[in-house]
Amino acid sequence: MKILVLSDTHSQKIAKNLLKDVDLFIHCGDYGFSQELLESSSAIFVRGNCDIYGEKYQELEFKGRKLLITHGDLENVKYGYDKLIYRALERKVSVCFFGHTHRQLCFKEEDILFLNPGAYPNYAIIDEKEISLYSDYGIKKIPFRW
Repeated sequence: MKILVLSDTHSQKIAKNLLKDVDLFIHCGDYGFSQELLESSSAIFVRGNCDIYGEKYQELEFKGRKLLITHGDLENVKYGYDKLIYRALERKVSVCFFGHTHRQLCFKEEDILFLNPGAYPNYAIIDEKEISLYSDYGIKKIPFRW
């Protein structure tokens, strides 16, 4: 199992080699010129504050977990995570993916995993055993059992 999580690509082209062997491709909004690639690759994506098309929220079940995908602008994540945490609790999800702040972040609250992959070219890969956060500073590995 391999999940790719991106956000805030804006006008940048997504490197197609990232999509190799991906079981699930998630984009947390502000996709800009990436919309065509998202649609053609069957990505699950949401509309960010800079986008025109798409849903503001997506929920899905994947490999036994309920996921919530949002951009985070409606929850004001630049000023704190309380609204995002409450939304995830309301929706009874176990994983919440979001963007908007352009900063990578991964934390657990109320037994829910919250993950922001950061602005592209930063991204996250999740497999059965860990979360890998890729950035200009290298790769940070976080143990996580899917």
